[in-house]
Amino acid sequence: MTKICPKCNTKNADSSGFCQNCGEELPEATSKPSKTGGIGEWWSKRGSGAKVGIILAGLCCIGLIGIVVLAGMASPDKTTTSTSPTTNTTSTPTNTASSSSSSSSSSSSPSSSATGIQIVVDYAGEWQGSYGDETGQQSVQGSGSKTISVSGSPSIVSAVMQKMDGGSGTLTVKILKDGSVKQSKSTSADYGVVTATYSSF
Repeated sequence: MTKICPKCNTKNADSSGFCQNCGEELPEATSKPSKTGGIGEWWSKRGSGAKVGIILAGLCCIGLIGIVVLAGMASPDKTTTSTSPTTNTTSTPTNTASSSSSSSSSSSSPSSSATGIQIVVDYAGEWQGSYGDETGQQSVQGSGSKTISVSGSPSIVSAVMQKMDGGSGTLTVKILKDGSVKQSKSTSADYGVVTATYSSF
């Protein structure tokens, strides 16, 4: 705070009783603030409790802004994660194909009057594998003897079967054409694998 001399308008210290320029007596009524306000003066008038509250409120605002920014950056990862179900969905039809292949199997013993190509799996325990031709492969599983009819007239037919129960019995895979055995393979090893192929060339 300063005192302005009413005679010469000289600024004097607040504690001065007389003007340092002209010697005029300085009344109390002429005292004026050196500044009409400002952030520094406003802040200095705040109590220590109010200052702490203002600082904490500012920190909270900064924290909220940081959380919003981090959430925005993390959202593309959620989209990427959604590709995992696509992979699972792709593997599901494979299992469905296995079931449909099993259900499309015909009688457990081949018929001498059957026409076309058939794959006969003969094993007392559980087995699984795949069969197919030049157009693709299908999965199949079962237990005991089973005859699988191959649609169409493929030039090459193959079958790969494996014992799944570790039994000591013999697993035999035969490929028949018009009731005649064209290929026959077998194994008695634990979890043994049989591969049989027939070509009409």
